[in-house]
Amino acid sequence: MARAPRYQVIYDDLVLQIRSGTLVPAARLPSETDLARQYGVSRMTVRQALDLLDSDRFVVRRQGSGTFVSGHGERGRRLNRLRSFAEEIAGTGGEASTRLIHCATAPTPADVAEALGARDDEPANRLTRVRLVDGAPAALQDAWIPYAVAPSLCREPLLDDSLYRTLTERFGVELRYADQSMTATLLTGEQAELLDARPGTPALEVRRTTYGSRGETVEFTTSWTLPGFPFLLRIDAE
Repeated sequence: MARAPRYQVIYDDLVLQIRSGTLVPAARLPSETDLARQYGVSRMTVRQALDLLDSDRFVVRRQGSGTFVSGHGERGRRLNRLRSFAEEIAGTGGEASTRLIHCATAPTPADVAEALGARDDEPANRLTRVRLVDGAPAALQDAWIPYAVAPSLCREPLLDDSLYRTLTERFGVELRYADQSMTATLLTGEQAELLDARPGTPALEVRRTTYGSRGETVEFTTSWTLPGFPFLLRIDAE
């Protein structure tokens, strides 16, 4: 099983302390030197963890003063990097959970086969889930994963309800990047029922094609996200 990078371990530990209240809003974090000593890593590794905390708005950096715990940010999904649904909403004040709708091997329709670089009707694993935030439906996700990438995907539960973690740790997939497009749409009757919404409710339709380290396609997902859970993106100046 792949081991998480050290900076990710530090990030996860500090997030746990912030969310549990051990580190309260406005609390000052130890210096990079102290954190490096505490976790037994280099300052560069600590800096990577702090960069992620800052990106997800768990902390605020103040020049000459240090790094401080921030309050909860706006509820939504952060798109700063390729990561799971739960990680996208981390730091926005919500807790993610999943309702599994369907997981089985199925022949790929033409549009999915094209996205996966496969033949029409070639078998792939189809995973359909409703993603919830604080128990409320937020998004419907319909994911297709090539059978060769994860042949036994539907035989066992996902690790922590995370497709990306399962692909990485159970099947040795190294995620590299994803191409993503977004457009406005209206929910169909079936989609609305799964999301506890009315047919015709506005939603954001997102199509994501994810690639592995060798350039191979490892996932094609279409998702429909309700307006109350916007995508949040911080754009830094060069």
